Amino acid sequence: MFRPSVDHGIAATWGTAEATLFFVVPDVWTSWLALHRPKHGMATTVSALAGALIGGATTFKVAQQMRPEDTENILTSVPGVSAQMVATVERQLDEQGWSALVLGPTRGVPYKIYARTLAHGEADFGRFMALSVPARMVRFLAVTGGVAGLGKLADRMGISAAGKTGIFATGWIGFYTWYFTLGPGKKQRA
Repeated sequence: MFRPSVDHGIAATWGTAEATLFFVVPDVWTSWLALHRPKHGMATTVSALAGALIGGATTFKVAQQMRPEDTENILTSVPGVSAQMVATVERQLDEQGWSALVLGPTRGVPYKIYARTLAHGEADFGRFMALSVPARMVRFLAVTGGVAGLGKLADRMGISAAGKTGIFATGWIGFYTWYFTLGPGKKQRA
């Protein structure tokens, strides 16, 4: 069931895709692996990070070659990304500087928006890449480690593999239902 090279390849590819135009986080994959084999799942977070850095670099470099309104149109065509979210990232970066890049993705704001916005602001590419490591890895480790812990707890409680899979699927489906309907990119009602 676990094929280390394939699992790492999937994590890296998923990390790259999500840092560009895909809309489901690679944490789904790394946490799935960690649910059943915690050390293996945690190891794949490094591959997800490598992929995310490739995707972030790609997003940054491509955005530099395009007009801001064109990159905004592309990003807002991605499910879960809104014009409001792009404007929020622009404001955060103006007000908070580089700390916005590091903290934003832990709040459910896609990293790709930061990559695009920093590229248009003529930010230093090397600094962007260096700060992308904690911007991505903190959440990868937290989510994957959290699910690994829940998997161990489920094992101690005698929950079957099928039961663990059901809980896992319910959790991610619940998260994405919230994210796409009420999440950070949605306007709050008064």
